[in-house]
Amino acid sequence: MKQKTFSHKESENAQIPEICGKYVNLMNDVAFQWVFGQESNKDLLIALLNELLPHLHIEGLEFYKQRQVSFAKNLKNSVFDVSCRLADGTYIDVEVQVKEQDWFSDRCLYYSTYCIQNQIAVGQEEYTLKPVYVISLDAFSRPHAANWDGSVLSSYSLREDRTHELMTDNLHFVFVELNKFNKKWEDIDNDKERFYFCIRHMHELKDLPDGFAQGIWAKLAQQSELAEMPSEVKTKYIKDMVTEMDKRAQMKCALRKATEQGLAEGRAQGFEQGHSDGLEQGREEGRAQGRAEGREQGRAEGRAEGRAEGLEQGKLETARKMKADGLNTDVICKYTGLTKEQAAAL
Repeated sequence: MKQKTFSHKESENAQIPEICGKYVNLMNDVAFQWVFGQESNKDLLIALLNELLPHLHIEGLEFYKQRQVSFAKNLKNSVFDVSCRLADGTYIDVEVQVKEQDWFSDRCLYYSTYCIQNQIAVGQEEYTLKPVYVISLDAFSRPHAANWDGSVLSSYSLREDRTHELMTDNLHFVFVELNKFNKKWEDIDNDKERFYFCIRHMHELKDLPDGFAQGIWAKLAQQSELAEMPSEVKTKYIKDMVTEMDKRAQMKCALRKATEQGLAEGRAQGFEQGHSDGLEQGREEGRAQGRAEGREQGRAEGRAEGRAEGLEQGKLETARKMKADGLNTDVICKYTGLTKEQAAAL
């Protein structure tokens, strides 16, 4: 029987783990950089940016070095997923963020400073800056004021607190909270939301819905196919996905163990507290019961002592009367129970 042979690409695809679908997860750094950050896909990035920043009317752009090196050894470098510059000098940095972080807004502000500082050359006499846009595509919600309308996209600039007068038009932040976007493809009627859908859900698709067969969406789908990626990019992506799966498994395990430990410690602390509370309550109830029993016993003993004293006093009174009537001591002792000494002492 003739053994089937596989091409190099078929052999590679046979090694794709089940955690990876037909299409890549565009919220992954490697996948996003591949689809939106290479020269041959500038049209995809331009289309995305024109939906997020429609006032810029972007027609062309150039990529620049993504890793920004700090000016001091003890300062942190910055790394963006995709960085580009427009013909007028405007800087745009885009990154995808899956996990929520503390101080995330501060991190975005810190990253933006590299694009600003790099614009001033040594010996330059004027601070003429080009606009800087930082775009963050997030899988989590940002903190908002109570009256926030729930919009997926929010944008920020430097403005006067009272009048909202613009201080400078050279620094902007745009956040897209993709976790809030829940529309189905067939319910979408604009390209901005189609990009939202693709970035959030592309990896979940098995078959492309209607509307992907032509134009920019056909190219986006084709570039998002895992099987079509170069070997080195594919390997890096799969490694990222496996690592992420391992992290989720580790976090799930840690959460389970912490829950079990917390439950055990809580049960032990609860038992100890309950035992202490029960002991104190028992003592209080015991003291109350003891006081009641003591009072009852005291009353009984008092009554008994009172009866005994009354009986003794009655005997003495009877003996006095008998003695006054002239009865002798033997008779008095016989009928009262007194001793001869007691009778003689009357």
